[in-house]
Amino acid sequence: MTIRCVLFDLDGTLLDTSYDFAYALNHTCRHYGQKPLHYQDIRKTVSQGGLAMTQLAFPGLEGEELESKRQFFLDVYFKHIDMHTRLFPGLEAGLAEIAERNIPWGIVTNKPTWLTEKLLANISFPSEPASIVCGDTLSVRKPHPEPLLLAAQQCGVTADECIYLGDHPRDIEAGINAGMQTGAAMFGYLPEAASETAWPADYFFETPIEITHFIQETL
Repeated sequence: MTIRCVLFDLDGTLLDTSYDFAYALNHTCRHYGQKPLHYQDIRKTVSQGGLAMTQLAFPGLEGEELESKRQFFLDVYFKHIDMHTRLFPGLEAGLAEIAERNIPWGIVTNKPTWLTEKLLANISFPSEPASIVCGDTLSVRKPHPEPLLLAAQQCGVTADECIYLGDHPRDIEAGINAGMQTGAAMFGYLPEAASETAWPADYFFETPIEITHFIQETL
């Protein structure tokens, strides 16, 4: 099938946000007298969201006590959201190719709008995304297909003309549910059990530069 549009997950696929999440979570740990976590343990949890990261830092907590620490963590992250976050090295040329050829592209993330907008305000791309769909844009979010279908519509293409790239099995499931081709970013914040055999993706990218080569050679 012809690919006319590229859609990216945000954290762990398009942008490396892990260092700022690690800073915010360990700041939260120190604030509450908890032992800081190892970076790699945090990195593997980023794609599962703020609640999962807070639970990693404070195992066994629940209810209001857990929620208050989650909110503290997200507030710290918001204030320091772009200290170290960068485009994954190797994607620059791929996005430049997209811009040069006027290929529509977009971002579909489960990150809430208030964090996504703050983050992207300080990130420069060769061309602006034609669609940015966040976790609270609709009443449903990935792996439901509607966020991806909305992004395709805003990009002016049909779902079967899109490829969706993500670093979590939920992303691949969402792409399949939407009738899109899918690509697994195996360099991202993979869950512990992630392997190519467990992901029904159409393509697997071990490095960001492989995505760039795919864009240059396939689109």
